[in-house]
Amino acid sequence: MASFALETEQRSSNRLWLRSPRWDLTWVSLSVLLMVIPYGTYYLGRSLGFDADFARNAVNGIIAFGIGGPHMYATYTRTILEPTFRKRHWTIIPAAFIIPSLVIYSAIFHFTYLLTFFFFWASIHVLHQIIFIVDCYNERQRSTLTKYSRPIDYAVVLSALYPMAMYRFVHNTFTVGSQVLFFPDFLKIDPVWWAASALFGIAFVLYVAKTIQEFRLGIGNVPKTVLISVTVLATFFTPFFHELDVAFQGLNSWHSFQYLGLTWYINRLRYEKGEITKSSMRKLAAPGKWWKYYGFNVLAATTALSVIGVLLLTKDYHHLSFDQTYYMIILCFLLSHYYHDHILFQHSEDVSTSDAHGKALIVGS
Repeated sequence: MASFALETEQRSSNRLWLRSPRWDLTWVSLSVLLMVIPYGTYYLGRSLGFDADFARNAVNGIIAFGIGGPHMYATYTRTILEPTFRKRHWTIIPAAFIIPSLVIYSAIFHFTYLLTFFFFWASIHVLHQIIFIVDCYNERQRSTLTKYSRPIDYAVVLSALYPMAMYRFVHNTFTVGSQVLFFPDFLKIDPVWWAASALFGIAFVLYVAKTIQEFRLGIGNVPKTVLISVTVLATFFTPFFHELDVAFQGLNSWHSFQYLGLTWYINRLRYEKGEITKSSMRKLAAPGKWWKYYGFNVLAATTALSVIGVLLLTKDYHHLSFDQTYYMIILCFLLSHYYHDHILFQHSEDVSTSDAHGKALIVGS
């Protein structure tokens, strides 16, 4: 009887994972360890004698080519390259022209405001992805969620990044390279970051108390708890690092790795259900074709980096700085990716209970 109860409990626990404990920990939670790569690469470059500007731009280039760039193009395999999605969400067509136009104009004439907007939306986007995954885990145990479980989860995830970030904004030390990001003068007062710290502190205490209570009641969600715990640690400490763009590339590395895995998994399941209507996209999602999927995204990233290279070689004609050139091209695609994901992340309810093997089925919107 005890053995049967243990087996039943184990099966119930396994159903909480999106696919399996090994897959979730590899692609979703413990991939947080990738955050050490950008800062490690930066300090390696500094130890080899490269100046700070070269070292941080080298990190930007490496991440953009290997993981950050590929992840944002992976979005398009589910959106603009999918006829049914284009028909259902037609606003992505005009946005494909409007967003790049605004980015190019802002990069040339209002670069500081563009960077400020980008870092703000980037932080929201990264946390929105975490919230989406948290909601996927919540959907696996909807019937046993406590009354305040969801809002407390959201609060601690969304607030952990901002105590130190607000401190640096208030004290004019939130910089990207030599560029100080814009922050209104009337908000440059200590109560702003005190308030951000208080909100996080309250959310954290409530989260810990709520989580302890859930596990005592036997309804604790292990995969969700692991994800939220590493998220709080990662986002809280990221703004403490001196080179903020390098530190945020660490967060971007984790976020992008998560995204590549989730998008592949979603496309793979859409393929099995016959929901991918374009033959070229079916080839990228077919069994054993991970390398085609990743290669397609790397090729797209290489194309964008090639445009950056051309602009750098012709800088005597347009007089744009390296940062202006880099962010102008990258943000044309990245902010479009953010907009598409804003639509995609609304559908965490498209997670079925389980398939025959106890794996979650995440269905594309």
